[in-house]
Amino acid sequence: MRVQPRGAVRLLGLHLEPRRGAGPSALADVGVEGRLDGLHLLGADDEVVAALPGGPALLVVDAPLWAPVDEGSRDVERVLAWCDAPTLPVSESRLRRVYGSARGVDLASRLGADGRTVTETLPELVLRQLAWEAARPAGRAPLPLEDYRTLWAGVRPPAMEPARRRTAGGPADAAALLAGVLDLGGWAPAASAGAGREREDAARLRALACAAVAWRRARLGDAATVVLGTPERGELTLAADAELRARVAVNLARLRAEGRVRI
Repeated sequence: MRVQPRGAVRLLGLHLEPRRGAGPSALADVGVEGRLDGLHLLGADDEVVAALPGGPALLVVDAPLWAPVDEGSRDVERVLAWCDAPTLPVSESRLRRVYGSARGVDLASRLGADGRTVTETLPELVLRQLAWEAARPAGRAPLPLEDYRTLWAGVRPPAMEPARRRTAGGPADAAALLAGVLDLGGWAPAASAGAGREREDAARLRALACAAVAWRRARLGDAATVVLGTPERGELTLAADAELRARVAVNLARLRAEGRVRI
């Protein structure tokens, strides 16, 4: 079972805001028992790095930590596209053109210093998976692939920003899903706030989604996550159940056989 390296004592989730982003970065610090110990808003690169505790930890980041310089996408994105979980194709040139920098790529070595293991995740996909699991009975048998594909296509995650709200709900619904994984200690997004507070709470929710993945990987391993890719060519740790893990495995094997991915 693939789990966090032995001896890790901190589980960290980091939303790393693009440098041209309108909101802050955020760090969620969670103990191995799943209780939220800290939820901090952060600014410049040095402040982000200084906020990370030293010593063994699993740090899950909401930002690409590796990207090809000029290619149109990473291998992990090609696999996810075949799992009906498409995400924005990433390259360094696109990140620098759209956001002004490839912030996660630039900071990757500093994030991984002092004994920290670093991996990437996708908060929207985390919430989509949690919403899927919440609607399924515990102890269920895995669905046949075609049934799973049909039902999964209809799952929409709650929006972390009210301006992007969908019929699946908004920030309060996102927090409720995350509270099913972590003990949030009573934290909840503001029920009514201005645009600045909404951006802050969205950053906090993204950091918490990352921390939820860290907790699942450290405590439950392959039973609740799937690790896709490699640090050298982009690595994602995703919240996953048996259906998603099986679908990732099937598509990864096919794409490898066709020579379309190198992970």
